Amino acid sequence: MRTTAAAHGPQVRAHDHDGTVRRVAAPVGRFLLHYAEMCVVMCVGAVALSVLFFQGAASLGRTNLPEQAPVLSVAVIAVNLSVPMAAWMRFRGMDWRPTLEMAGATLAVGLLLIVGYLTGAVPQASLIEVQTSLACPVMLAVMIPRFRLYSSHGAHHRAGRVRHAPVAGA
Repeated sequence: MRTTAAAHGPQVRAHDHDGTVRRVAAPVGRFLLHYAEMCVVMCVGAVALSVLFFQGAASLGRTNLPEQAPVLSVAVIAVNLSVPMAAWMRFRGMDWRPTLEMAGATLAVGLLLIVGYLTGAVPQASLIEVQTSLACPVMLAVMIPRFRLYSSHGAHHRAGRVRHAPVAGA
């Protein structure tokens, strides 16, 4: 009997270690997956909306709007980054507060860049590059304090509001 108990001891410890690793790795993986998904949605949506906007401006004779109207261009890109992300978050069932925090952070970057440009701290030539390169890192900065929200199994569902279809025969 004593031999059997000793033989199972290391297996239990290895199992406990594996469980601990899974309890840590699974939320981190879900968080990173959510972050990647949001970056893709934000970037693809922003590119599509920006192409439409800037092509429309070009068809109206404003062929180089970022150079002709840099403040407007930064504002438009800030909105184009925020809208697809916010729409996707709402589509996936995220509550308004985290959705508005995420969109607000992206809009704040645009506003700060506009202020930086108007005060001479940010050169016109780098406005859009800086704005687009900060979009995902700023989103990550907003997500980290809400790690539990974005790493949970139901990260895209409103707590207590997910409706399930009735079970037949229940």
